[in-house]
Amino acid sequence: MTTQTRLLNKLIFGVLLLSSVAKAENTTCPKNFDVVERDSKEGYSLVSKRLDDLNCSNTFEGSHFKIVNGTTDEAIRFDDKNAKLVGKAANVYYHLTVARNYWINNIKSDYVSSLAQIVVRLDITNAYSNVRHFKNEELEKNFNNAWSVPEGEEPSFIKNPKKWGKEIWFSPMKQIQTRNLIESDGSNPVHESLVLIKDPLIDFSTNNAIYTGMSMLVAPAINQSYLLDNAITNLGFLAVLYGSIEVTKHMDKFFVDKYYYIETAMVPEIIYHEYAHIAMSDHLKTVHSVPVIEGMADYFASVIAKRDKMYEKMDNFSTNRFKNVNNKSLYSPYLEGAWNATSDFTLSLLWKGRNEFDIINKKRLAKGQPIIADYDQLVFKSHFELDETSDISNGLTKALVNTCRENCQSIRAGINTLQYVFEQKGLN
Repeated sequence: MTTQTRLLNKLIFGVLLLSSVAKAENTTCPKNFDVVERDSKEGYSLVSKRLDDLNCSNTFEGSHFKIVNGTTDEAIRFDDKNAKLVGKAANVYYHLTVARNYWINNIKSDYVSSLAQIVVRLDITNAYSNVRHFKNEELEKNFNNAWSVPEGEEPSFIKNPKKWGKEIWFSPMKQIQTRNLIESDGSNPVHESLVLIKDPLIDFSTNNAIYTGMSMLVAPAINQSYLLDNAITNLGFLAVLYGSIEVTKHMDKFFVDKYYYIETAMVPEIIYHEYAHIAMSDHLKTVHSVPVIEGMADYFASVIAKRDKMYEKMDNFSTNRFKNVNNKSLYSPYLEGAWNATSDFTLSLLWKGRNEFDIINKKRLAKGQPIIADYDQLVFKSHFELDETSDISNGLTKALVNTCRENCQSIRAGINTLQYVFEQKGLN
């Protein structure tokens, strides 16, 4: 009987021990930190926010994110001597959690729900290597940047090759004197405005000269000196116009800040943007910077941030130029180039669609009809038909239409709305 009692006590003790271990493994230790919160205009403030999913290790590590410094593998500690690093770690951890919750709760992404812990590297100046993970710093250094990298593995011929999962990198901020480094290409408002009105003005001057010449044929009595003066006036105007266009092409430096810098780990929209790349990385590779992929990430970042002007300046953190979701620019094949990956055309195209679907969905609800589609879901599901080679005019538009065919309650109304959006943005 005594032996049975001892065995029973040992069994109970073992169960309690295993239970306490399991409980300890599942325990989190929430903690409050100051993070950036944008206001409705151009400002921001540091607000105390609770970070819920933190391990009880006094580090910025939880089940979904692990924030590390540079190329190290250890999570940044709360008591790290570098207070700025701690601030950035808290800000990134909080806003990545906001982004993840959006993709799970709003988009219902099973892929995001199943993602393993993501390592997030702060103040990393190395470039990414798909065979070594990190490039040597003497080959290439990065500042004022952020990017997402795919999982990878060192070559098999290396003894004990290392593997890594999906990661997000934030390089450190560095003040760069832009006016001395900029190469003018005409990306300033004066030059762009002159280029925009050039063709109408040339047509007007040409037509005026032709009309005057035809009048001379009809009424030869017209003073020939008048005809000559008119021609000289038109030619002089065209000379001034072309000269002004050429001169303003080299005025870019007068329209940029003297210094450029951006602390990417402190800008919420950039954090949302990078997580969007991860969330869509099942079909859109994270190492390709092209207009469609960047525009899709911009769109979801703007939805999460609830902002019309994305990435705009932040005192002490950024002098970055903003992207406008309501940009009225029209499509041009020039926008398809990889060098235009940072353009806000794709962002504005997708937002034009969101606005038009909101209008028609409200009208349908007022009539007691179901909405055509949840537009954010429509954009999300369209990424399954896209890849890093997709362009705007064919790939993105086709993906949206095909997705509507499969998901819109009223296919005709949905596709008609999309076609209207395409026409309004110059995609005829």
